[in-house]
Amino acid sequence: MKMIRSFIAIELKDKGTIEKIISFTQRLTQNQPKIKLVEPVNLHMTMKFLGNIPETQAPKIYSILQEEINDKLFPGKNFEYILKGVGQFNKFSVLWIKLLGNIQFLQNIKDSLEDFLFNKLKIERDKRTKFKPHLTIGRLKKDKINYKTFDTLKNLITENKDLEFGVFTINQVKLKKSQLTSKGPIYTDLKY
Repeated sequence: MKMIRSFIAIELKDKGTIEKIISFTQRLTQNQPKIKLVEPVNLHMTMKFLGNIPETQAPKIYSILQEEINDKLFPGKNFEYILKGVGQFNKFSVLWIKLLGNIQFLQNIKDSLEDFLFNKLKIERDKRTKFKPHLTIGRLKKDKINYKTFDTLKNLITENKDLEFGVFTINQVKLKKSQLTSKGPIYTDLKY
């Protein structure tokens, strides 16, 4: 059985916002050259990581996303959020930007996704039920940290906890395939 590594996401498409993120992440690489930045074309907010799923299941997931989420919750509508404030998880292993706006709407999308995928396809629900919307911009492995400049990185994150990057327009969720390569992941839309 062929498996596909996949996830459900909302892509960042706002060009001005992406340019501000690139400008900021360049400052991160000056400080920590081994940080693995998320490619601008790959910037997204993950709604649910599916992991390896059977290829035969992907069209069923796509159908649920279209019929139950995109057609019912986003029928031709755009919802605007703001990306503001840099933060970090797991001792700086994940660097991210916070999403501000109607978080309850995103929580409803997340809850609906979890319910439909579990009830129709028996895909396990995430253990963490509270959705924390964020956009990952980079990852830094512990063994790749340059400790000579690490305090500067910490200060850069702290100083920019209120930095506004711009608009994040949301109008659909997508099923994405993630192909891991030595140069980083390649994401492609799965459509059926």
